[in-house]
Amino acid sequence: MNRWSPVEIKTILVPTDLRAESMNAVRYALTLAKQFDANLTLLHVLEEPYTSDTELEPGAQELPVLKKGNEERELALLEEEIRLEHRNCRSCFRVGIPFRQIVHEAENIAASLIVISSHSYRWLERLLHGSTAEILLHRTLCPVLVVKEPALGQDSEARETPAPR
Repeated sequence: MNRWSPVEIKTILVPTDLRAESMNAVRYALTLAKQFDANLTLLHVLEEPYTSDTELEPGAQELPVLKKGNEERELALLEEEIRLEHRNCRSCFRVGIPFRQIVHEAENIAASLIVISSHSYRWLERLLHGSTAEILLHRTLCPVLVVKEPALGQDSEARETPAPR
């Protein structure tokens, strides 16, 4: 194989937390999927905010179930919207530790590329444990494209500029 032969991208995994800010990574992944005629997999991981030994107030047990249902619907709507642009799109919803679920799904679908948004929030967690993107760089076999989120305070016009071609 020629060392300068073109890269083949057949399957792109794009983890998303469904926040508006993370849609920038989805945009990049969609652009690349269209360019390479690749399969696009949207992945959302619901991270449970408590452990089994945490006490919950009465009625609080339903909150994770409601959140899961809402996020599953939101992911399905996002998949439907993207399918209008690129038919080779599917979505996965998982519950667990985000980086573990992302690594597992990347292996499961034999991802050629992971496109993930960087997060500028949760500074203490990032300081102590590193970001999900940083962990992925060390735990996956495929390349990882980290897309920087738009800076806070940017006007909506700047956020709506098309992805690079």
